Amino acid sequence: MNLPNTHFEDFPIEFKQINPEDFSNFHTTEKVIISPDSDGYIKTPLTNHIKLYDKNTVVINAGVGQGKTTAIIDIVKQYYSNTDYVIFLASPFVSLVEQYYKDILEKEIPERDVFRYEVLGNEEPTDFWHKRIHIVTANCLLGNPGEDAFVSSSVKRYYTNRLVKYCEKHGKKVIFIYDEIHDAIHNFKEKYIFNLWKWRNVILKNYIISATYNEASKVVIEYLAELTDDKIQIIESERRRFSEKQSELFLHYNNEQFYTYDDKAITDLVKELIYLDKDIDILSYSKTLADNIIKNKGSGIGKELYSKYAEINNCTSELVLNQRNDRVTPQNRYNPSMCNVGTNFKTGVSIKKGNHAYVIILPPKGAKKPFKNNYGIFSGGINSIIQALARQRVKGEIHLILPKPKDFDFESLQFEEVEKVEVFKEFYTSVMDTQQLEHKTKYLSLSSQDEILNAFYEKEIKENVRHEIDFVKSLDRLNSVRLDFPEYRLFKLNEGEALLAKKYDFYGNDLSSYITYCAITNQFINCKLASGNRVPALIFKYGEIQKGLKEYCNSYYFQDDRRMHIYYFYNDTQFYNIFRDDLFNSFQLIFQNSSGQLLPLKKHGTANHNKCFELQLLSFVQHFGYTNNPVNRHEYFKDGKLHDGVYDRSQYFLEGIAHAEIINTEDIQDNPNATRRLKAFKFLNFLRQQVINSQITITTAHQGTFQFVLNKPNENFIPQDRLEEFREILKHFLEEDEILSRYEFKHRFINKEESKQIESLYSIILNDFFKTTDYKEASGARRNGKKIIEIKPIPRHTEVVNYISLPDYDYEALPETFFEVNALSEEEVKNITEEIRK
Repeated sequence: MNLPNTHFEDFPIEFKQINPEDFSNFHTTEKVIISPDSDGYIKTPLTNHIKLYDKNTVVINAGVGQGKTTAIIDIVKQYYSNTDYVIFLASPFVSLVEQYYKDILEKEIPERDVFRYEVLGNEEPTDFWHKRIHIVTANCLLGNPGEDAFVSSSVKRYYTNRLVKYCEKHGKKVIFIYDEIHDAIHNFKEKYIFNLWKWRNVILKNYIISATYNEASKVVIEYLAELTDDKIQIIESERRRFSEKQSELFLHYNNEQFYTYDDKAITDLVKELIYLDKDIDILSYSKTLADNIIKNKGSGIGKELYSKYAEINNCTSELVLNQRNDRVTPQNRYNPSMCNVGTNFKTGVSIKKGNHAYVIILPPKGAKKPFKNNYGIFSGGINSIIQALARQRVKGEIHLILPKPKDFDFESLQFEEVEKVEVFKEFYTSVMDTQQLEHKTKYLSLSSQDEILNAFYEKEIKENVRHEIDFVKSLDRLNSVRLDFPEYRLFKLNEGEALLAKKYDFYGNDLSSYITYCAITNQFINCKLASGNRVPALIFKYGEIQKGLKEYCNSYYFQDDRRMHIYYFYNDTQFYNIFRDDLFNSFQLIFQNSSGQLLPLKKHGTANHNKCFELQLLSFVQHFGYTNNPVNRHEYFKDGKLHDGVYDRSQYFLEGIAHAEIINTEDIQDNPNATRRLKAFKFLNFLRQQVINSQITITTAHQGTFQFVLNKPNENFIPQDRLEEFREILKHFLEEDEILSRYEFKHRFINKEESKQIESLYSIILNDFFKTTDYKEASGARRNGKKIIEIKPIPRHTEVVNYISLPDYDYEALPETFFEVNALSEEEVKNITEEIRK
């Protein structure tokens, strides 16, 4: 199936717009729409529309990767050129302060004029009030002490108060720049806003910047704009795709309840990426999972990473109970020269590695709980996905590990063309979780969030206590504790985003639904769907192919009840064909040869296919399905351990004859293909008997009496009246027998006269049905021949694989009710599976 996103090349990218009508009580100018330049950046068009010295709040709504932070750093330098200005660059995280610091110094701004937030509490910030540029955190400006403190530290309060007084005394004008505001919203609580009013006499301008605004950010804009005389300017960039910059996006649907450090699918993916020599970073939804990956060096994902990297950089929080144990600069930051595994580079980091594979492990199926989702760093909903994907700044690969999405309400889609709906539906249903069919995910536009939140606030929250609210308002409560029901905007600020992410699938409750929708419709700016479900890699080692195939069955094949039905109802030929197709179609197969070299495994019939692997596939069905065969136990098991055995042409022919001889040709006369195949093996057995009955002679020599057969057949080997039959069976073996094509056979007959073809088949029969040694008669004609050591017996058909019979039904044409009617019970499936695994 073609990738569905090819039908959405020009489909508009939806994003959260900020509009003047969102701020009806403020003075807003007409919104400015700017376009990225030919390289995808907005620096020039953005700066052209900013009036540096007008008092207002500038809202910059620009797409990920469009260079908005770079543009802002240039604006910082312009203000720095005027000594009357003090600039605050507020980051949502301490970990980003260093990056801003480096960016500013690159603009040739003296280090002596730049203050870094990390200094507070770690060293004496001498004369910090003289510095012109301050890189701080939003929580520092707002005095947010964190979850486990009551007030901001005395050092931070002194820092703020001293600066305010200095600016007022010396007539300085202050510029505040809030970058990545989406990650700082939690600081803007009502009780902290008063700290911003300390700057009311010196503030000139706010810059508020984000690629992923939400409804809560609108309230933040109002709070900040109040300090700039209620004046707001909105600058919004167009969201445009630049295909030459887009990474390849691969979706790995993994429906395990929980992901562990040794999850086979994730481990195999990492193993494959290492094989392809990719530089790898892993962003995990969970700190525990990231820590476990790093500390388990001997197994799972960690083992594969340590096979490539001497050291893994742990990018998880050092906070314990929200407190950093040592007053030192945190060290667990993203390091561009290392392999990073962790949780804290979801935002604010630019990954520019070449040949890079960025693996993002999203919350698994079991993380969704009835009351609180354990989504970790992705608890914030869909904006956290956009920000995480945006870390990849140069063309590379992005691999998402995610559960299968819920069923989708396709009628909720807002596509004008019916064709788009059908394409979307076809792809989505091919990857969705068929066990989660209730409460379908509905498409919801980003522009409807305010309406949805307002309706929930009014109807679900406020309506329940509306009479009580009115009653309390009628009371004289002059000396009572304040009792005001929170207004809608405060509800939106404090609870709105959490509500949307938890209650509505498309806004974050089912992240997989949203991601799949966006991948199909090309909603991500920096990446484009390259595979509906990236084919994972399976590595088979020389001498351990049987072991690897058994592990594949246990881990993948027989975890699917439908595959159990195939095994149960199908004969060996069809099981082999479907099993083999599934293996090659579902995985990238890699063969590690005896010297340790990794080589791609190609399917038989293509160039450079691996004969060894193909024969092991044939033998796997034999020893896997017929464990009672004593030959199997001897051939494939030694010291109780499974190893690679041999399934040669001789075994294939003998087992085919064993099954052919018990089938009546008349019973399958309605199936021409099956009839020809059956007749071919019956005729082969006839020729075997011809050798035994008419070609073998008893010879006596000094070694004793033994059976002797000539290297060439006599004239009666194939009777004249059966020559046509010979031609038919030879045609079958040469043109129709796919299994036989894996062995040396065909070239023995091509471009030869019929007499020579008969001799070739005779030679093959001697080789495959008899154990012999070369022998030359000592006297007489001194003919060349073979001494018969053993006539290989035809095995019992109940103990060997059946590659002769064809099914009497077409699997693809079976009605859906077939497997319902013929379904095994859970207990039967369990018993069969356990027996197989033994």
